[in-house]
Amino acid sequence: MLHLNYFQSLFNEDNTETRCRKVLDEVAPTVKPLFDRFVQNTGLTLGEEYYIRSYDTTLTTTYHDARNPRYAEQKKNSYIGRKYYIGLYKKVNDKERNIFMLELNGIDGTILIHTEINYIPFWAWLKNNKIQDVLSSIPDNYSILTGWKEKERIAKEEMIPFIKSCIKPRKRPWFQIGTSLQLEGELEEEALVQKLIEVWNKLEVFRLIYLEEINISSRAFDALLQIATTNVVPETTLLGRNYTVEFSSVEDYKAGKRQAVYLYDADQMITKGFLSYLDHHEKNSPFQTIIVQLEGHNHIFTSSREIIGDGKRAWWITKVFATHNLNNHQVMTDAMNLLKEHGFQVKGSEYFVGTFNNDTQLFDEGAEVVKKKFIDAALLFAHASKRLELPEEAGDKTGIGDEEELEPNFQFEEIFSLISSSDFTFSMETIRDLHLNLSSLDDKHFVLLTGISGTGKTQLCRLYANAVYGLEYENENPYLSIIPVRPDWTDASALFGYYSTFEKRYVKTEFLKVVLNALKEREKPHFILLDEMNLARVEYYLSDYLSAVESRKEIPLHQDESIKDIPEKIIIPPNVYLLGTLNVDETTHSISDKVLDRAFVMSLSDVDFDTFWKQADKEVQDTLLVEFNLLKELHQLLIQFDLHFGYRTLDEILQKLYANFQLSEEYQMNALEALDRVISEKVLTKIRGDERISEMLKEIKQWLNKNIEQSNISLKHVNRMQEELDYYGATQFWR
Repeated sequence: MLHLNYFQSLFNEDNTETRCRKVLDEVAPTVKPLFDRFVQNTGLTLGEEYYIRSYDTTLTTTYHDARNPRYAEQKKNSYIGRKYYIGLYKKVNDKERNIFMLELNGIDGTILIHTEINYIPFWAWLKNNKIQDVLSSIPDNYSILTGWKEKERIAKEEMIPFIKSCIKPRKRPWFQIGTSLQLEGELEEEALVQKLIEVWNKLEVFRLIYLEEINISSRAFDALLQIATTNVVPETTLLGRNYTVEFSSVEDYKAGKRQAVYLYDADQMITKGFLSYLDHHEKNSPFQTIIVQLEGHNHIFTSSREIIGDGKRAWWITKVFATHNLNNHQVMTDAMNLLKEHGFQVKGSEYFVGTFNNDTQLFDEGAEVVKKKFIDAALLFAHASKRLELPEEAGDKTGIGDEEELEPNFQFEEIFSLISSSDFTFSMETIRDLHLNLSSLDDKHFVLLTGISGTGKTQLCRLYANAVYGLEYENENPYLSIIPVRPDWTDASALFGYYSTFEKRYVKTEFLKVVLNALKEREKPHFILLDEMNLARVEYYLSDYLSAVESRKEIPLHQDESIKDIPEKIIIPPNVYLLGTLNVDETTHSISDKVLDRAFVMSLSDVDFDTFWKQADKEVQDTLLVEFNLLKELHQLLIQFDLHFGYRTLDEILQKLYANFQLSEEYQMNALEALDRVISEKVLTKIRGDERISEMLKEIKQWLNKNIEQSNISLKHVNRMQEELDYYGATQFWR
C-alpha cells in the first residue's frame, strides 16, 4: 500500500538536506520496483537504446551540497526534493528523449503520468501541418501541462496559438502530456502499476507519432553529419579561376555541429566561412538545417528533411534573395545563370545539390560532391549579391543573402552562449557585468570599458551587440556602429554634425545617422561604440548627449526650415546603447566626474592566459608550449607593476613564433632566439617609469639570464634601461 499523505509530508519538509535524504530513503525504493513492473509489461528490452533514469542522482548531489558549509546557504531554499520522478528514455544521436514518466509532485500535490517532450517537435508538427493529428491523438480527458515549479494547463484548442506565440520571443518550453492523480490518501501498489499501463496504452498513438518524429529528425541529422565528416573536397573552379578549399575540424555548436571553411587562391586566403549542421535552428526552423555562411551572411539556409522518405530523393533547394540596395529579381537571374555556367541543374529559383538514397542512407554522388555543391553555390550567391568580390568581378557589398529581419533578444543565457562559443576569452563574470550595465536601466545605457591595450574591449562590445541579435562575431550587424574618436573632437558637432554654410547643406555624421535610425525603429536596440573615446576630451564632445539622456530634452541641430532630411531638434531615444573604450597613456585625457557619474565603468585589465591557450590551435599548442609557459612567467613579473600585456600581444607573439617554426630549417631561428627577439619587439616596448620599476627590471634581468641563453637582445635593452634609471631617475624603452 502506498501512503501518499506520508509521501506528501516528506516533500513538504523545509530542510533541504533532510528532505532529499528522506525522499531517497523512502520514496525512491518504493516507486522504482513499481515502475520496473510496468516496463516489463511494455515488452521493451532495456539496454543502450531504452533505459530507465530517475531523480536519484540530483537528489544525492543536492543532499551532499546541503551538508557542505560552502553550498549550504544557497541550497536552503531549493525546491529540489519536493518531487520525485522516474522515467523511460530513448537515446537517439546521443540525445535523451523521454518516452514515459511517473512523477510524484509534492509542489502541487499530484501524481503525474505522462510523456515529457520539449517544444521543438510541436514546432515541427506545426510547420509540416501535422499538429492537428498530434492533438487528436491525445485523449480528451488528458492534460497538456507546461512548467517545472508551477504547472500551467493548456487546452487543446489553445495549443496552436501558444506554439506560435513562442516562436518569435524564442521561448522553448517543455510539455507534459498525460493524466494525474491526487497525491493524498492511500493507493494500492498494483493499482498504480495498472494506471501506468492504462496511460501507456492510451498514449500509444501519440507516442508512435512522436517516435516517428524522432526517427525522421534523426535520419535527417545523420544525412547532415555525412556532409560534415567529409573533409576531402576537390579543388574548385569559379569564374575560370582555381581555388583550394580547406576545413577546420567539426566542433559542437549550439544544437548541432559547425566547422570553418577556408577558400584559398594559392597561399592567399580569399574568404573564411562556416558550415553549420543543426538539429534545429533556435530562431528560424525546427527542422534539421544546413547553413553556409560567408562574409557574415547566410547564403544557404535549408532543411535536410526534404530528402528523407522512401527510395531516392533529389535535393532541390529554393533560393531567395532579399538585398537592400539591389534589384533582387536581377540578382536572382544572375545567380541562377552563374550556377548553370558552373554545371548546376537549375529550375527557376531552385537548384540541385545531390540525390539521397534512403535505402543505403548515402548520397549517390558521394557526400564530398554534395558538400562541394553547397560551397560552390554559396560562393556564387555571395558574388551575385555583391557580398564577395571574386577575381574578375567587382561590386558594392551591400546584399544580405537569405537573412531574415533581425530580432533583438536580451536573454542573458543566449547572449552568454553566443559569446562563450566565440574564439575570444571572456569570463562569465565579465559578460554578465556588461549585460547588467547595459540593460539594467530602461532609459539610459552608457558603459565605459578601460584597461590595458589588447584585452579585447572593442571585441567584447562587438560580441555583445551581435549576440543580442543572435549573430556571430564575424557577422555584419546593421545595428552596431564602431566610431573611432579623433583627437580634434572639441564640441558636439563631432557627434551630431553641423550645417555647412559653404556647402549649403547639413553635414551628417555616423553617430547622427544611428540616432535618426533609432528614432524610426524604436523596437530595435542600436549600439554605438566610441573607440578610444578619451583621445579627445569626452566632456567636450559628449556633453550634449549626456545632458539630453539625463534630462530627456531635445538637442537643437539647426534652424533652417529648408533642410528636410534633418530635424531641427532631436531627442535621444531609449533604444540607443552607448559604449566607449578607454586607454590610459600619455596620448589620452582623464575622464571628468560629470562623465563618470553617468556611466558604468568596467576594467578589463585582468587576462586569463590559460583559457586563451586552451582555445589556441592544437598545432600551436604542440609547437609552442615551452615558449607559452615562459611568456606566462614574464607576464607575472610585469603584472604587479601594471605593465603586463594583453591577449592581442600574446596572440601576435605566438603567431610570429609559429611562423618562424614553419620556415625551413636553414632559415629558421632557434626557438629561444625567436622568443628573445619578439619579447624585445612586443613586451619591453611598453616599459617606462621611475625608481618604482627598479625592482621589476632586476627581476626581468634575472629571468632573462635564467631562461634565454641566445644573443639576448632583450637583456641588452633591460641593462640599458637599468643604467638610465640609476643615472636619470627615470627610463623608458624608447631612446
